[in-house]
Amino acid sequence: MGRYILKRLLFALPLLWLVLTLTFFLVRWAPGKPFRRERAVPAEIEAHLDRHYGLDQPWPVQYANYLRGLARLDFGPSYRYPEVTVREILWRGFRVSAPIGFVAYALALGVGVPLGVGAALRPRAVWVRALMGVAVLGVSTPNFVLGPLLVLLFSLTLYWVPPAGWGEGRHLVLPVLTLSAAYIAYIARLTQSGLQQALAQDYLRTARAKGLRPRAVLLRHALRPALLPVLSFTGPSLAFLLAGTVVIEKIFAIPGLGHFFVQAALNRDYTLILGIVSLTSVLLIVLNLVADIAMARLDPRITLR
Repeated sequence: MGRYILKRLLFALPLLWLVLTLTFFLVRWAPGKPFRRERAVPAEIEAHLDRHYGLDQPWPVQYANYLRGLARLDFGPSYRYPEVTVREILWRGFRVSAPIGFVAYALALGVGVPLGVGAALRPRAVWVRALMGVAVLGVSTPNFVLGPLLVLLFSLTLYWVPPAGWGEGRHLVLPVLTLSAAYIAYIARLTQSGLQQALAQDYLRTARAKGLRPRAVLLRHALRPALLPVLSFTGPSLAFLLAGTVVIEKIFAIPGLGHFFVQAALNRDYTLILGIVSLTSVLLIVLNLVADIAMARLDPRITLR
């Protein structure tokens, strides 16, 4: 196990370097510059700002400076928020985005897995078909449509929760419901198809023929391999949720990583863009590794090499 983890991490380092290198040059190739706004900045001030942040140097020199800072986990100052460093902004945004993403995915697992199990065991039941229909409706409805609808119902009609903002536990309700709707449908479908395939295996027919109770067949033998697709889906999905969602944070005025990423892109804040891309890439690599290890623990037939 330790050798496999080390091998995956060593393989991830050049992949992470490639992603950050491409991002570094792509943001500089994009039209516009960090200090060119709608209101024109005098040429002398712009030249002074470029010298201050090292933007007047050739790209190879800037790239070398960036790599030296990255080796120390120093992303440098933000051009849009000069009073704080990029690392501080990442921590500030992650503390907001991570709870929303984690709670939304936990809700999706808590609803989607039982729904998928019920759909696999009783595919013809009316209540199962109705719930699966609602789940499909949830995945078919974009976040920018579902979010305002939930605001209209729960905030402006029933007055149960605030429509936007951040700072209290009740501010989580609408963003979490909006985010989890699509993932509930995905997880339910994955669980249903995985469990149906597992129940069709010969060893499960043999277990039932020997008189093993249906509950024991489901919990001991069928459910574990049925959850492998869900675990595989969890790694990248949870990584992107924890790293912030642009649409949700924009709709509900949440100061998370998605909000900072939009501001960084609009203002050509190179250092902040690279910092958010770095964090998202690391989360994706780590959570995919955790998902692979969990799959191996869940199913002994999977070997980690």
